[in-house]
Amino acid sequence: VAGTLEIVSQGRGTHALVQRVTRWAHTRKSGMLTTWGAGMLVFFDDYANCLIVGNSMRAVCDRLRISREKLAYLVDSTAAPMATLALVSTWIGYEVSLMGDALKSAGVETNAYAFFLEGLPYRFYPFLALFFGLSIAWSGRDFGPMVDAEANALSTKPEPDGEPLPGRLAWLAAVPIGALVGVTGASLWVQGTQSAGSNARLFEIIGGADGYDAMLHGSIAALALASILAVVLRALSVKEVPEAVLTGIRNLVEAMCVLFLAWALGTAIGNLDAAGYLVSALGPTVPGWLLPTVVFTLSAAIAFATGTSFGTMAVIIPLAIPLALAIEPTTTLALATSAAVLSGATWGDHCSPISDTTILSSTGTGCDHAAHVATQLPYALSAGLVSILFGTIPAGFGVNPWLLLLLGCAGCALIVRTVGKRPAMATLSS
Repeated sequence: VAGTLEIVSQGRGTHALVQRVTRWAHTRKSGMLTTWGAGMLVFFDDYANCLIVGNSMRAVCDRLRISREKLAYLVDSTAAPMATLALVSTWIGYEVSLMGDALKSAGVETNAYAFFLEGLPYRFYPFLALFFGLSIAWSGRDFGPMVDAEANALSTKPEPDGEPLPGRLAWLAAVPIGALVGVTGASLWVQGTQSAGSNARLFEIIGGADGYDAMLHGSIAALALASILAVVLRALSVKEVPEAVLTGIRNLVEAMCVLFLAWALGTAIGNLDAAGYLVSALGPTVPGWLLPTVVFTLSAAIAFATGTSFGTMAVIIPLAIPLALAIEPTTTLALATSAAVLSGATWGDHCSPISDTTILSSTGTGCDHAAHVATQLPYALSAGLVSILFGTIPAGFGVNPWLLLLLGCAGCALIVRTVGKRPAMATLSS
């Protein structure tokens, strides 16, 4: 993907596409909303979201003087939350299979996918993280280090538009990106039907596919099309195409080193079974109404420390669901608790500096990684705190989760409205 996007960039395909996109995204607000909406559309995989949306919207945000930090936040706040909520994604099959195994071990005979769907309204953090990002984009208000990042972006002079580029160059960006999305989706479908059967449910088909293999197929198709189009459209010479690919790969070396070290750290912590020890030690002392909150916080802490939401889910779900059913035989507490595991894992993954999606969001948007973590953290922590106060705690007492989601959205909007300020005003006052 990195090589493909470098070909597109050097061939001025991105610039040509931006000249057409800015017909709709001509203000900072519309640019941020477009970025958020693009993140909602690429819902089937969090890695694809980070790379496709981050690279596609980078030039648009630069032109509109939206900071790279803001772009990285909007990408990161839609990547994992959308992948974990979407009814069809590379996450769903994994999550449902974990729930099914945990329910069987607890002696409960029920459809795991139906259990997953019934627990969706209890997934407070992913919903509120999406809404928080929308509130930031819609209001234009910021708080924390993001204010300075946006003020710095506003103080820069945007590059002049220059002469309009030939319209044909926009195809150099649109076709490879479309191929990446289309071929990845088609590969997921083909692999899934071979594994689960053509009569299987859609989530079973996607869950039976290899997401990484599908992304590889899409990446190869995108690279091939970008290379051919660059030469055919005379954007790059035959000699310049492989040079651009190598440049794109070199740009990923630092991020990949961090990512490999993060995986190594997560594996080491998992082999020590620190998470299992914590859950088994805390389980007998936790009252039923507090269980979703404890599980949510513990899952977030483990995901933050290890940088992996999948690893956190694999450790906590087999322990949390049977524990919830033992405390309360009805499935209400089990629904809230299982959803708390998935939400907490997403929260910790969102905050963690060694999370793969955090690293890929920085890489895809061209944002300094430390700056991305620092500017995003206050927003993620705010959404997580609202998820506890308006979500997991009252849910433990049996309050309707849909009502809690509405209250949580109101809480997020109130934080943005009262604490946030417009970076343009901060610039003028300095």
